[in-house]
Amino acid sequence: MIIRYLFSSPKGDIIIGPCELSIPFKIAPSESHPFLVLGDYFEAIKNFILMNNGVPLVHVLGERLHRCIKIDSITKILIRTEKHGALYHLASVEIFAVGQRIKLAVSTAISEIAKTFLANEFDILKSFKRNFNFSYLPKAYYKDTIERACGSKKEILSIMLTDWFEDYHEWHLSNDDDIKGQQICIWDLKNGRRFANKVESFEIFRQTSKILTLYYDTKDFRQIYPWHHAAGDFVVKTTGGITDVRITTARNYEPIMVFLSENNINPMTAIIYYFLNLALKIRLDKLNGVGKVVWAKGFSVEAATTGFFEALRIMDDGDRYHLGKVGDLLLLLKAFTSKEIETLYYSMMDLYRLGDPEEFLSIQANLEDHVSRMHRILQAFRI
Repeated sequence: MIIRYLFSSPKGDIIIGPCELSIPFKIAPSESHPFLVLGDYFEAIKNFILMNNGVPLVHVLGERLHRCIKIDSITKILIRTEKHGALYHLASVEIFAVGQRIKLAVSTAISEIAKTFLANEFDILKSFKRNFNFSYLPKAYYKDTIERACGSKKEILSIMLTDWFEDYHEWHLSNDDDIKGQQICIWDLKNGRRFANKVESFEIFRQTSKILTLYYDTKDFRQIYPWHHAAGDFVVKTTGGITDVRITTARNYEPIMVFLSENNINPMTAIIYYFLNLALKIRLDKLNGVGKVVWAKGFSVEAATTGFFEALRIMDDGDRYHLGKVGDLLLLLKAFTSKEIETLYYSMMDLYRLGDPEEFLSIQANLEDHVSRMHRILQAFRI
């Protein structure tokens, strides 16, 4: 069995040699781990995927390939470091066996808070697989801990194996010099970065809104949250003119209405707050994923509204809406004045204040325009 370690790069894979394996392991762009080196990270992933003589991995491969696989059927494994996020370190594992190629994702958590999120996310993904008939989120297979030591020092890494969304790409708001304006830049590592056209751009926001709403629980107000475009939580693939969006993570699945003072929240009130928060947060990104906070153009509000109501109709057809007629919710939203919508947003300011400070300031600066646009779109919207 051949095992190779690689860096992912826009120009193709970079093979990692012995010299690179000895460099300090970065736990943040400007912070190195106190004693782990890059080789420790790769070795931890290798030990994880081949743990227990490869039995868990063979089970996953058999499930994916719909046939019996033995460990000695694996001829090659490529472990590729892909991204270092705010919580997890993401790698892909490409496995070659019986003439087939399977690509999986490995998420590694080092800090205690990241380990807590990883354990919670594993349980959430498992629960979603049991309770929802959707394929928008990756399937979680197994997780465990791997120990790496350096002298008397040791580090425990929490690692999780999930699906990898092949040919789906991260995207971010960017400036297009040709039009001297904002565009969505799709980070296609295979064919090069490119700007999305208008149809793709609308679809990215519509489907993002639809996906999040499909997982919303109208009885207990649970929802996938937090999520953020700047973290690359949503990925996109366009094939033959068809755009498809997936969500890569579900860090938490709880109500976020606890910031309101009411003890018994009306379910209709809750879904209105959910929609208003969705339509605002969906517009927020960081320029090129790392720069200043930027807002998506106004079309994103219409796209978010379209996706929201599309999801509600699907939920209603599946007996998951439980709030009467979907059209009644739209009539209620249409009845709000701009001032009333603004007042509802102001009641959510503590939620935003406790989040990203830079984002909060941007929300304050752009709220009036956002509310005005939302009011106009709701008045014209039809289902």
